[in-house]
Amino acid sequence: MSTNANSTVIDEEREMARTTAIGLGVWLAVTVAAVVLLLLFGDSISSLFV
Repeated sequence: MSTNANSTVIDEEREMARTTAIGLGVWLAVTVAAVVLLLLFGDSISSLFV
């Protein structure tokens, strides 16, 4: 395997890792936001359905 081909593979792996990290960060932010909203407004939300 040439150095150029090896560099291309490493660049692709870094791009995939970055995309995965961004996706996990977004998922974590949405999850934390949902938990905070439920903690703050859980009682008023549940009273709508009771």
